[in-house]
Amino acid sequence: MHKSLMAGAMAVALVGADAAYAGNIVLTGHDNDYHWNFGANPGNGGPAGLALGAELGFVRAGSTNSALPVLVIDTSLHSGVLELGNAATSLLGAANVVVKAPTAITAADFNPATYSAFAVASEVGCGGCDLTPAEVALVTAQSAAIADFLNAGGGILGLTGDGDPLAYAYVPASASNPGGSPPSTGYVQTALGASLSLPPVNGNPTHNFFSEPGSGGLAAAYGVTERLGSATTGIPETVACVGCTTSVLVTAPEPGSLALLGTGLLGLAAALRRKRRSARSAG
Repeated sequence: MHKSLMAGAMAVALVGADAAYAGNIVLTGHDNDYHWNFGANPGNGGPAGLALGAELGFVRAGSTNSALPVLVIDTSLHSGVLELGNAATSLLGAANVVVKAPTAITAADFNPATYSAFAVASEVGCGGCDLTPAEVALVTAQSAAIADFLNAGGGILGLTGDGDPLAYAYVPASASNPGGSPPSTGYVQTALGASLSLPPVNGNPTHNFFSEPGSGGLAAAYGVTERLGSATTGIPETVACVGCTTSVLVTAPEPGSLALLGTGLLGLAAALRRKRRSARSAG
């Protein structure tokens, strides 16, 4: 099994497939919020909309109550358009989205009894996106509350940080951003991406890559769901952590048994399905 898939399998093993409290994380170099509003194929049916809808659904699914709304951290101050707010509202419905500007965010906003997940809009370096590095730093200032939120099952979605090295520092055991200049096409879904129903995005310019999990400041608990060029050896463009806690993110996976490696993807998908069923029955 490729090392990114092995890392994802180990994440489930470390948390436990039936863990009651563990959140899902997606980080992507795509600015799906911008391209939902603009570009050749905007809206829910375009590649950006399909990916963003899947990402929002995935990060909500780890919550003990996935019916709770998503906190969208966004502002129209710089672009004139509430890009992630508009997209999330269209994809999920107005009752399932609460939009707050980064300047209004406090620790109290990261409450797993109020929100199933939070999503951070793309940074302005994309050439028309919404948040400045200083505004993203306001989210990072709430790292302690975010860590508690993740450990209680709250999900996290981070869109492109472009060239900001601290773009994902709000993620517990922060995932660094190595930057890069990705092309518009050539992205392929990995086996992990297929098992989690997280599609690749082609046809839209995008703005940063990631290191391989376990290197370059990205925790080994992440798996790669989308790569450039090759599903097994290409450069990571979107990464996910299933059933994540702060302890999982800072613990390097130990070598597993052959049985664990052989069933890792099945375990990931089964754990996600169980969380969804449990959330529906609890609601």
